Amino acid sequence: MYRKIQRNLEEWRQSQDRMPLVIKGARQVGKTYLLKEWGASTFARVHYINFEKSPAMAKMFEQDFETKRIVDDLGFALKTKIDLDKDLLILDEIQAAPKALTSLKYFCEDMPRLAICAAGSLLGVILSDESFPVGKVSFLHMHPMCFEEFFLAVDERDTWKRLSDPALDAKLSDTVHDHLWQMTRLYYVVGGMPAAVMAFIKHRDSIPKAWKKVRDVQRSLILGYENDFAKHAGKINAAHIQVLYRNIPSQLAQSHDDSTKRFRFGDVMSGKKGFASWERPLRWLVNAGIVLQAKIVNQAQQPLEHFCHGNLFKLFVHDVGILGCMQNLDPESLYRQDYGMAKGFFAENFVAQELRAAHCDREWPLYSWQEGEAQIEFVRGYANSIVPIEVKAGHRTKAKSLAEFVRKYHPTLSIKVSAKNLSYDADSGRLNLPLYLAKWAALL
Repeated sequence: MYRKIQRNLEEWRQSQDRMPLVIKGARQVGKTYLLKEWGASTFARVHYINFEKSPAMAKMFEQDFETKRIVDDLGFALKTKIDLDKDLLILDEIQAAPKALTSLKYFCEDMPRLAICAAGSLLGVILSDESFPVGKVSFLHMHPMCFEEFFLAVDERDTWKRLSDPALDAKLSDTVHDHLWQMTRLYYVVGGMPAAVMAFIKHRDSIPKAWKKVRDVQRSLILGYENDFAKHAGKINAAHIQVLYRNIPSQLAQSHDDSTKRFRFGDVMSGKKGFASWERPLRWLVNAGIVLQAKIVNQAQQPLEHFCHGNLFKLFVHDVGILGCMQNLDPESLYRQDYGMAKGFFAENFVAQELRAAHCDREWPLYSWQEGEAQIEFVRGYANSIVPIEVKAGHRTKAKSLAEFVRKYHPTLSIKVSAKNLSYDADSGRLNLPLYLAKWAALL
């Protein structure tokens, strides 16, 4: 399946000052598959090591950081010869081998000819900042498949070509728009986890069976995340992480068609209240990549980070398919959008995903705005102003908060994301993006 991060990988491969590359991302977002497939099509040979499956391989990095010895030992263990100029070395689940991560500094300095890609699911959770060879490695961030990648995976390439470079005021035909909105609702069910997407593609000729297979995959993924809590966080901390993780969908669902509210720790567990009590479990989930955090700012001024308060934020699940599974939402009802009034939070979670997935080469922080009773789902810096990004689940798009924001801050561009078609008013600078083009809000 095509992933847009392949462009970044190719740029890295061709870079004149290439450093070892580390790909970060939650478990099962496709890091290993991508590296193997891309490597096989680009390099003479690919040498793959998984430190969780083969912990003995980590010992080869513990003796010293002599890069030639390490490469020779790896080649001996793999029963092959590693060509420094033509081959790719993949070090997977590198968080299980801290010395291997540290060695990347020496590969950068002493053996820059060798292309090395490392990948890890829990790098920010297990390893301290001191373990990272700062300035000696490049980073890429991998997310669940975005809507565009999902759309291409289900054989819709010809349709997507119409959206490759459209003008902002180029309204799509009703036929194309309706089809894309249908596919958006399908994405709400399947989400962007590659295993779930593959399950849908394999069984799509029988939709009831496809729904079941997709949910089976999603439940398995959730169980895998919760097993990670127990394996890497300690018994007591793991219990708190699990309670917090399971509470996020419940709090999201409390909003109806309004903007989701800030996360309230007092609603998580009786007797354990306040941000300080939950800060470590929250950091674990965010660093593991399975929870997205949008900080709430109380003024729309740059830099946005200066107007945040540490304990005021929204939380989202990293994949809408996982979100629907955690809430036990019936797939058919979710697809048909007849699961009750609480639709706004699903659209908002979807947009949060799309904004984060827009950039692979850096972390994309999410911000929300709230002053008094007015609130905007997302805001971002743009030129010398702050752009509001209001999210509406359907076709009803009256937006008092957006009007209040525009009146107070006079942004050069304001964005509304909804089920409506693409449109742009140049005089007012107001852009309506259909939900399936939400990622544009991070790219304009």
